[in-house]
Amino acid sequence: MTTSPFPPARVLVCGAGAIGSVYGSKIFSLDSEGVALVADQERLARYRREGLSVNGRRHDFRLLAAGGSGPPTEFLLIAVKNHHLHDAIEAVRGWVGPGTTILSLLNGISSEGILGNALGTEKVLPAFVVGADFVREGANTRYTSLGQIVFGAASGDPCDPRVAAVADLFRRAGIPHVVSTDILREQWWKFMLNVGVNQVSAVLRARYKDFALPEVAAVARAAMSEVVALSVKEGVPLSEEDVGRGFLILASLAPDGMTSMLQDVEAGRKTEVEIFAGEVVSLGRKHGVPTPVNDLLGGLIAALERLSRSR
Repeated sequence: MTTSPFPPARVLVCGAGAIGSVYGSKIFSLDSEGVALVADQERLARYRREGLSVNGRRHDFRLLAAGGSGPPTEFLLIAVKNHHLHDAIEAVRGWVGPGTTILSLLNGISSEGILGNALGTEKVLPAFVVGADFVREGANTRYTSLGQIVFGAASGDPCDPRVAAVADLFRRAGIPHVVSTDILREQWWKFMLNVGVNQVSAVLRARYKDFALPEVAAVARAAMSEVVALSVKEGVPLSEEDVGRGFLILASLAPDGMTSMLQDVEAGRKTEVEIFAGEVVSLGRKHGVPTPVNDLLGGLIAALERLSRSR
């Protein structure tokens, strides 16, 4: 891999985990000179040493050191974990200009607001990934389903120029995508799905196929139902039909695949429990809505993290 003092072209990716490396590889295949990865010195050294591979194929991305600066990039994809978001903002700030369009591919419902406050709300298009079964193993990410990136303007306008430009990039790169005219509600739907599936998978060590078991599905449904109740209070009302739609997505994934949270637990990494159970419990207190299932799941996952650190 090579380093460059400024982005060579249009696309900058911050976060080369499973999501960043897979979608970055699709853009790389379209135009290897048009995409760069930004990372801190430790990660840059590891990428040079180990490379980045997707389904066994190595991709030699151009590399940029975090905190640098140069001509503004046209598209910025943020694909870090939520607890690294503030560091990511400082890592890319020097390449963000008035014409930069930012997509956050993070889980949860808070990253767009944080990015907007730091880099400009008008630059951020709400987005999320659904239906992907990416598994990261060291320097290699493997998958059978690319899933799709769902995004849109907060205004709901499908003709927004930034939306059209991103859709064109994804079309040419072969990245499955959907332009939503109600992206905030769709984000809440994905949040609901993560709250139920990711957390239950982490506690029960459940693979995607295990959610066909009634006992496993019941716990996930209970966790998701608490999000449904909160969504009504937040003005983005979901329904039990939306819960059913989530289970249809699960049925389409690789049976032995794992959620990102289960991968984190098994690898002894910090999870994103704060943006799932933590967010649900916080909103429950705000609105006076009971959240006993997420109270319990949050406590169990925090205990798993503590056990991992103590061993």
